[in-house]
Amino acid sequence: MTRSNLHITLSNGEKFICVLDGSSAPEQGYFVEDILLPLLSFDNGDREMSLIKKHCTMGERRANACYRYTVDLKTKDIRMFEEHYSYQKDVFRKGREITERYTSYVQILNLKDHEKGS
Repeated sequence: MTRSNLHITLSNGEKFICVLDGSSAPEQGYFVEDILLPLLSFDNGDREMSLIKKHCTMGERRANACYRYTVDLKTKDIRMFEEHYSYQKDVFRKGREITERYTSYVQILNLKDHEKGS
């Protein structure tokens, strides 16, 4: 299981942090297909929050998270980073940007959808 700390801005401007304790590597499909893509399609803060609450623990972060996603539903911008935690300093640090893993997976999904439609 790969955990991720999520930094989210809803389409209504509300900002918060939560943790996804499930499989959140893009290549595993679950997070991208069941959470991110629906969120990007809503454009409604209440619907977005409802979906997030079903899958995430609100107001928390995990020291053992592998990834940090920044999700801005106002601008439809998704960024993915390595997540680092210092036990000595009790501080989270955003690591190397690895958004290409997310975008590559979305491109594969789009290609599959295009092939189905042909």
